[in-house]
Amino acid sequence: MPLLRRCNPLARLAPPPRPSHARRLTTFRPGDRVLLRPTKVDRNTTYASPILTKPLHPYHRVDTPRGRIEHNEIVGKGVRDVVRTGVKKSGDGSSSPSRNGTEYRLHEVKLEEYVRLTRRLVTPLYPQDVQVIVGLMDLHPEPARWGEDEKAGERLEILEAGTGHGTLTLYLSRAIHAANPPLPRHLQVVKTEGGEEEADDTAIDAWKSTRRAVIHSVEISPKHSTHAEGIVKGFRYGMYTHNVDFHVSSVTPFIHAQHSRRNNGDQPFLSHAFLDLPGTETHLAAVASALRTDGSLIVFCPSITQIMACLATVKEDSLPLELEKVLELGVNGGTAGREWDLRAVKPRVRQQPDAGVEPSVLGEGGESGVESDIREDSGVDSSPSERTEQSAKIADYDDGGWKMICRPKVGELVVGGGFLGVFRKHNLLRRQDER
Repeated sequence: MPLLRRCNPLARLAPPPRPSHARRLTTFRPGDRVLLRPTKVDRNTTYASPILTKPLHPYHRVDTPRGRIEHNEIVGKGVRDVVRTGVKKSGDGSSSPSRNGTEYRLHEVKLEEYVRLTRRLVTPLYPQDVQVIVGLMDLHPEPARWGEDEKAGERLEILEAGTGHGTLTLYLSRAIHAANPPLPRHLQVVKTEGGEEEADDTAIDAWKSTRRAVIHSVEISPKHSTHAEGIVKGFRYGMYTHNVDFHVSSVTPFIHAQHSRRNNGDQPFLSHAFLDLPGTETHLAAVASALRTDGSLIVFCPSITQIMACLATVKEDSLPLELEKVLELGVNGGTAGREWDLRAVKPRVRQQPDAGVEPSVLGEGGESGVESDIREDSGVDSSPSERTEQSAKIADYDDGGWKMICRPKVGELVVGGGFLGVFRKHNLLRRQDER
């Protein structure tokens, strides 16, 4: 050991081993976060919400609606052990377990529970919706092979515009985590003269240059960006933090700055992009210029008309994007992404509403747009009233001659939630040759 310290000067600066975020949790230690669930012994707590503790500290406590629990009562206990709320003593202000206290069972914190129970400044994307978004990107990160150059191959880069609470940031970082080399433990923190620990930024920057996958999380609000970064760092000792680069900026200036910094002739560098921000359509051109061919661009909008505005911008500005699908995200459990039929079409003949004749609709590929909810092989004829109702589903979004067909493909309308528009970057020159 003395020889090692003489050869490696950083060894003197390395702090004592910290609890590993990858360890199998058997007992809780200081610094761990714990989920408390009321046991079913007390019927009054059957439907009580779980409680997420702060990092365990010897002199801290958890205040529950049924009493308080000292962190020292949790440290040293195992997963699924039971603790009981105490009654406050007079004097030093400490508490002790009471027979009449409420029992709470200790659980390891899962990612879904963590993002739902942490303090929020904005309305977050909920875990069931985030998993749909990550699934649409179809990520398959591969770790570096033995003997392979860490910088070999194309880097996987994902843009997240609108960091918000950091929910999607954490799920994306977990999805790409296997692609990056582990951060050496002796580079995570160093001892300062005051005895405090801080990150070795120089060493971390050197490690970041070896990453094979990275998330660019862009947020225009400094307050929200700082809060989201804290949320990411707070999960399992920040094991997913260094996969993410946080930026305080608007999307379009960020992409322009990236093109200038890379000095690669404005070559695309993004594999995927996700936009969750007001005025999404105003940033489509910049994002499309940075998106690689066949890369996905997913936009989240509270209203279907905002997805329509994005599609109209793509058509009017001839952006190299193709709308693959539109999914509806629900609330109170979600809908797992119900698909909508949203297409830009041009009427062959424009007629007055009182002419009594419906215009024929021409789709992108020259085929007639679907105007009836009744299948041709169903054997059921649509009545004039049904045809009038169906034609009303063709939205009057008539910029540049385009009209929008907008309707759910199956089922009834779900109140609330939002919509995902999934675009795909195509080769513009090849697309022009096909036409």
